[in-house]
Amino acid sequence: MCIMKLDLWFPTPVYSVMIDSHESMNAQLTEVIRQHQQQHPSIQASNMLGYHSQSDLHQQQDYQGLVSELNHAMREIESQEAITQPCELVNLWFNVNPVGSHNAEHTHPRSDWSGVYYVQTPANSGVLHLQDPRDRAHSQELKLKPQQETNPRLWRDTRYQPQPGLLLIFPAWLRHSVGINLAQPNGEASDRISISFNFVQKWFD
Repeated sequence: MCIMKLDLWFPTPVYSVMIDSHESMNAQLTEVIRQHQQQHPSIQASNMLGYHSQSDLHQQQDYQGLVSELNHAMREIESQEAITQPCELVNLWFNVNPVGSHNAEHTHPRSDWSGVYYVQTPANSGVLHLQDPRDRAHSQELKLKPQQETNPRLWRDTRYQPQPGLLLIFPAWLRHSVGINLAQPNGEASDRISISFNFVQKWFD
């Protein structure tokens, strides 16, 4: 019997890391975010019933601890991905999703890498959905075993459970969404708080 060879091409990378000592940083970020939320109206983007801040927070002093962590992670990704010109953090904003809110499916145009950092994530407050970026793969609907019984390479979507201190970074073209916050209502403690960002490669120094 011949042994069949399998080649797997064009993977979609999703990098993840738990930030050390995130408890103290998240406490500080939560306070800053709540103050900002009270003083500034939400803008409308992918947020559905949730709050979305402006996207220039990477320029503010209160976020420099997180900015440092993001830049450190990006340097590691550049090494892994054979990137020869550094990527620059160009956007940073936060989302506050109260019970019943979610984020619609979207990508991040005009960016190279995007990601999310989790500040507050009560139980059942909404998972991150990632969609198979191969458009032609979605034109095929084969009958398959349940996802939990198959190799992850066969999946057409996947989910990440948010947790405080978790940082995820992925290509900006990867379609993603956030599930509905179904947490037990408990005031601000039931809000899902996350911080999103974009990196763009610098072509000229």
